[in-house]
Amino acid sequence: MSQESPTQAQKTARRRQEMRASLLLPIGITFVVWLAGLVAYLLLPDQFYAVVSLLVGLGMLIFLFIWTRGATPRVRRIAIVLALPALAGIALGLVYGSASYTLLGVGLSLALLIGQRIIDTPISFRFAARQFHNGQIEAALDLVNRSINARPDFWQSYQLRAMIYLTRLDFVRAEKDALAAIEHNPKAHPAYNTLGQIYLAQERFAEAAEAYKQALNLAPNYALYHYHLGLAQYRLGQYDEAADSLATASQGTLPIVEYDLQSYYYLGRSLQALGEPDLAAEADEEMAKFADGLWPLRRQLDNQPDFPHLARMRADVADMARRLPDSAGAAPNQD
Repeated sequence: MSQESPTQAQKTARRRQEMRASLLLPIGITFVVWLAGLVAYLLLPDQFYAVVSLLVGLGMLIFLFIWTRGATPRVRRIAIVLALPALAGIALGLVYGSASYTLLGVGLSLALLIGQRIIDTPISFRFAARQFHNGQIEAALDLVNRSINARPDFWQSYQLRAMIYLTRLDFVRAEKDALAAIEHNPKAHPAYNTLGQIYLAQERFAEAAEAYKQALNLAPNYALYHYHLGLAQYRLGQYDEAADSLATASQGTLPIVEYDLQSYYYLGRSLQALGEPDLAAEADEEMAKFADGLWPLRRQLDNQPDFPHLARMRADVADMARRLPDSAGAAPNQD
């Protein structure tokens, strides 16, 4: 039976502590509110509803304050301010038995949240993201530079610029910006994903695996992160770990059929390397169900500029084609 590393043991203990807190904290707050309400009923019967409303709202506020303890001070302040109307509405709704208080409070908090997002996101970042998704790389770079100058603490701008530099194969600047995004928000799992993509492109597979482990610590249900972790582990020859990661990815929801195709392909190759030919054959049978992804994957790789990992990817796609039925993966008719 394998032993957990000290770091992993600490993470497991922290998760258990957080789970206990998430279960016990609401119970404790509810008990305190109930007890204080009983005292208020005995000592201040005429002010009972007002006191209970105040206690319920205060209890929810304390819970929110403790629940966001891991966030930055700025995020905690914003979260509490935005939640105040909803907390007040819920408290009044519980005490007076009227949903109108709750709906009004929650609606006001939602309106404040939308307004905060509009104000908090630099306009230049929005336009930069739009230009990047439209393939206007130079325009996107100019706009995201403006966004960073306007809001140096906005981590999304650094991540977007890292993606732009990755598209240009400027790996040094891409890595620097991805790390800057993580520095500004250590819990931003998309930034770890971008960092992992940068390392995979350069065939820095050990570093890519570590980046995706960090991403999965923050977002354990992202099938795409499991896939990329499995790919990095496969490249490192860690076939047992790769098989576990890729099996998990195949059981989740991957964004496009190309990833399903690759997930089963690398799972099959990992099982083959582990001396499990029957299981590898089953993975190949599943891979054939996603053969429609072969042609778009080929086209995508053919249109890529040359980067260190590209040759291996193209070789793998050629091997996929040999393993799939003859009619699978053919280009669609252009009638």
